Amino acid sequence: MEASLKQQSEWSRAVVFDEAGTVLAKTAEIPTGEISAMTTAFNDKDTTFGNGLNVCGKNFEVHRFYEDQGLIYGRTHAVNPQDGEGICLARVKKGTTGANNFALITYDFPILSAKAVPDLQAWTKEW
Repeated sequence: MEASLKQQSEWSRAVVFDEAGTVLAKTAEIPTGEISAMTTAFNDKDTTFGNGLNVCGKNFEVHRFYEDQGLIYGRTHAVNPQDGEGICLARVKKGTTGANNFALITYDFPILSAKAVPDLQAWTKEW
């Protein structure tokens, strides 16, 4: 799984983790506390919109929250849009157990959510 993550050259960071926050694969170090917070991001839409998502000390504003599709995504705030960074958190059911796994990616301009989100969805179907 990790080798496949590393092949995704358009993602600046990627990490896959389970409901307990255990990292299953990664291309970058992300603090344990931030990963733990991601496991509850789907619990309350208003809280997630209000707080955003944090990765490596950087806050990402949440622009889209799709509970049914298991997707949350947004961007950092930047005066120049080319300086912004995107984020997508996907929740994926794990096999017959019904437990959730999560895949988190960040991506830099010129990659936008219109490209990164479908790419992540396709990647999660493989794994």
